[in-house]
Formats: sequence, structure tokens, C-alpha cells
Amino acid sequence: MLPPQDVSIYLNNALKSTHTLAELDRDASLPLSVAEMPDQVSGRFVSLDPPAAQEVASAWKRVMIFNETQVLYTFTYEPATAAFTARKR
Repeated sequence: MLPPQDVSIYLNNALKSTHTLAELDRDASLPLSVAEMPDQVSGRFVSLDPPAAQEVASAWKRVMIFNETQVLYTFTYEPATAAFTARKR
């Protein structure tokens, strides 16, 4: 598994992102080409405090950006394990 990386999350159409650390379930880094970005990425958040975790869990819309490609992913969140599954939009 790779070391945790900074990801940007946008909740409920927010215009400003929240940065947090996430461990990705991958053996290699994400590509830096938009065309090569995977359709699905999963992992878990490692630095969400309880209020932030509650905010993510209660959000009606969740969007994530993993790297400088700026590819948007919609994600689901499992509060009990801090796990997420993100799908390319």
C-alpha cells in the first residue's frame, strides 16, 4: 500500500475543498494523465476527526479529486471504517 496522500473533497456543492489524508487501495501511484485515470478508486480516510467524519457521512453530494489531473470522482463513504469507493464522473 502507498503512503497516505492529500485528497480534496467537496461536499454538497461546496466551492472550496476540504483537504484530508487518504490511503488508497493500490500498489502503484495514480497516473498523471487524465485519460489513464482509473474508473474506480477505493481506500480509507486516515485523518478525519469525528465532526468531519459526521459531515462527510451526512452530505447528500460527495466529490473527490485525487491529484493534479483534476478528474472528479463521486464517492460513497462508510463511517464505521472510514472507507470510501470513488467512481469517475
